[in-house]
Amino acid sequence: MDNKKVLNSIKSYDRIIIMFVFSLVLFAAAAYFNSFFEKIMSIATYLTWHSLFEFASILAALSIFLVTYYVYDESGSLRMIVLGCTFMAMGFLDTFHTLSYKGMADFFVSNDSANRATTFWVLSRFIGSIGFLEAVTIHMDVKCRLKKWIFIFPTILLSVGLLIIVTYYPDFFPAMYVEGLGLTREKIFMEYLIVFIMGVTFVKNAWDYKKEKSQQEYLLMIALMISIFSEFAFISYGSVYDAFNYLGHIYKIIAYFILFKVIYAENVSIPYKEMKKTKNELKEYSENLNYLVKQRTRELEEINDILLMDLEYAREMQRSLLPSQMPRDMNVSFNAAYFPAERLSGDFYNVEKLDESNIAIYVGDVSGHGVSAAMLTVFANQNIVAAADDAKIIEAESPGYVLKKMFKAFNNTNFKVEAYLVMLYGIFNTNSRCFTYASGGINVPPIVIKKNGRVFELEASGFPICKLGDWYTPFFEDKKVQLETGDKVMFYTDGLVEARNQEGEIYGQQNLIEFLRLNCSMPGKELEAAVVDNLFMHTGQQRKLMDDATILIMDVQ
Repeated sequence: MDNKKVLNSIKSYDRIIIMFVFSLVLFAAAAYFNSFFEKIMSIATYLTWHSLFEFASILAALSIFLVTYYVYDESGSLRMIVLGCTFMAMGFLDTFHTLSYKGMADFFVSNDSANRATTFWVLSRFIGSIGFLEAVTIHMDVKCRLKKWIFIFPTILLSVGLLIIVTYYPDFFPAMYVEGLGLTREKIFMEYLIVFIMGVTFVKNAWDYKKEKSQQEYLLMIALMISIFSEFAFISYGSVYDAFNYLGHIYKIIAYFILFKVIYAENVSIPYKEMKKTKNELKEYSENLNYLVKQRTRELEEINDILLMDLEYAREMQRSLLPSQMPRDMNVSFNAAYFPAERLSGDFYNVEKLDESNIAIYVGDVSGHGVSAAMLTVFANQNIVAAADDAKIIEAESPGYVLKKMFKAFNNTNFKVEAYLVMLYGIFNTNSRCFTYASGGINVPPIVIKKNGRVFELEASGFPICKLGDWYTPFFEDKKVQLETGDKVMFYTDGLVEARNQEGEIYGQQNLIEFLRLNCSMPGKELEAAVVDNLFMHTGQQRKLMDDATILIMDVQ
């Protein structure tokens, strides 16, 4: 296992190892063939090659600067603008180094010594090493809002200032090269310092690569390693025209072009490749868009059909909870109409014969609409039956007891606190014709239609069936009303009186009461049909309501 890890580590750094070996072989070759090189390479030929190498590296440096300069407005990358300004300074100083090289034409002053060109070289490499180290310590994601000229102007001033100092004040910096003696200790010290700084930069970059495995970080390590070899070559030369000096320039130009590839790829190539990839993906997506839309539409239609089928089943189940036929009794008859606003309703009602002389009647409305409301109606129907059965045993003919049991059962559920229902539960005694009832917060009271034409609302105040059992225990009071032969009682929900026409006008309780007064002589069945016709005459012929509506008429015969 350990050997496998070592092999994987070596494989991940294979190109760096190859470049290290290659650079080392070149360095050894320069040492071995140095004397032969000086014999075959004339000064004029060397100067030509030197100028070509330097101008190539200057071109690479200024190209790197231009890339970072023009993309800074979009990227805002602090790391890239620092690298760009570093290469701009190195490009200027390399230009000064080339033009002041011994043997070249006069550059402000005569080029009769190698010291000025060497000083420019050392300054360029020192500034470059510091810039590289600073850049790799800045994360790629760090953005900067400063204008780019804030970075560029100081760089230009620094470059021009060094040109003036080195050219006209040669004693300002220690001598880097002495004719006849070669490199000075100061020059060698600076080269080692530059190598040290680049070594630190390499280590920091290797650490970043280990975490992020970025191709750009990998190439930057190769460029730094080659730059370090370049510095060792410039430490080793004895003449400005020997093989080590020549090899140092080759190392330098290779490192510069690798760095150009890194920065160009980071700022231009990779974004454009990603843009092209995105463009191709969008093109492919747009070509398949119609197919995808049809496919998605078909899937949605299938899901919708399943949901509609499930709703239809739920609708049939809910309707099965309503009375299929009313209790038959010689003394009373019942007629009902039921209009859900949606496929599922939040209204519920029932008429159930308790014994030979008592008939239970209840009507109610739950909060909300649709599926959630339908589930509450199922709960209400089931628990009313259970509570009514208890009432028969414990406290016969007590609507208040039934509602009390309902309230407790509701508070034992996991319904949300905003869920509630309002209802009225009553018992009609067919012998005494007395109607006993209790209100669970019904918001539209039943209407009594006397045979003599008098119409009035029953007193129906009460507490709704809701989730407040932990804080309050309501009392559901039994109330009684004595009815006579020919009287009728209309139970209904608020969807009836709140129905609106196209002008937004509601049907209204007063309108309903007045209509019942005018038609008080009608039998219950005809009166129920007349109320429905009058309702939809108000709302229009669409027979569409905004809320569920229920009508239940009890006719005492």
